[in-house]
Amino acid sequence: MKTAFVLTFYIGEDERNYNKGLQLAEDCISTLKECEDSILVVYNQGVLSNEILKDLLCKYEIPSVILGNGNNDGVAVARQRCFEYIWTYIPEIKYISEIHLDMIFPKNWHKPLIEFLENTDEPFVCPCIVTEDGMLGPNGIEPKSVIVPNNVTDILSLCNSLKSNKIYYGFVNPVIYKSNILKEIGGYDLKFLKGKQGFEDDSIILAHMYYLGLRYKWKPKCNLNSVVYHSTLAQRTEFKNANEEFALNLNGLFNKYGAYGLKLLSEFYNSDYFLELYNEVLRRI
Repeated sequence: MKTAFVLTFYIGEDERNYNKGLQLAEDCISTLKECEDSILVVYNQGVLSNEILKDLLCKYEIPSVILGNGNNDGVAVARQRCFEYIWTYIPEIKYISEIHLDMIFPKNWHKPLIEFLENTDEPFVCPCIVTEDGMLGPNGIEPKSVIVPNNVTDILSLCNSLKSNKIYYGFVNPVIYKSNILKEIGGYDLKFLKGKQGFEDDSIILAHMYYLGLRYKWKPKCNLNSVVYHSTLAQRTEFKNANEEFALNLNGLFNKYGAYGLKLLSEFYNSDYFLELYNEVLRRI
């Protein structure tokens, strides 16, 4: 196997989110099984038991491993535990991809991205995505929006129709990393990311920027030869004390990378949010 897909599995406890989550899981896993030469490493954060989750994975005959026991240990912890499992027990894996439960994957969507990584010095790459609202990512892609159908078959056709031989600067999930470089930077630094969710992607982007050397002004890239459906870009906020958890990770991000890290993120995202955080630090000096 060449590629490991990492999935932090969580669905809401109330009936509406539970039923929607199960349907998302079915759509995600049923399409992911069409990806050749791969294994799925799942971290179970709730609310299904490992036994029920195993039955779901077996239903689609997808090679898989289940970690965790249904507790919401946080996104950074879950992903990092999956990375460490892969590095320890499946060291032959060359590429690690972070995926989400609300994604739908065209057959072998990962292959153009892996081909790109094999022929460049890039440490990771993202596809283009289309959301439930028809928005395309990363920002700047044309068309800016499309009409999204309401069934998996037509969504897959839409994704394939949107492919193009173009590269854009940007970062979206899913992402495919070179496993050896991800291991060298250490993945997610849990000494700093103590919250259950928030700013994980920003942390990993900065880690790669520093690893590659700031003088090269490296930026993440998206390869539009692959297009994936990602229902929503919003982070999940239904767990208790969500704002406090986000604040913990923002504080960890700042403690590790400082004001200059915030400045780099503001420039990469063209983000007023990170720019204001940076300026706030300057005002306190």
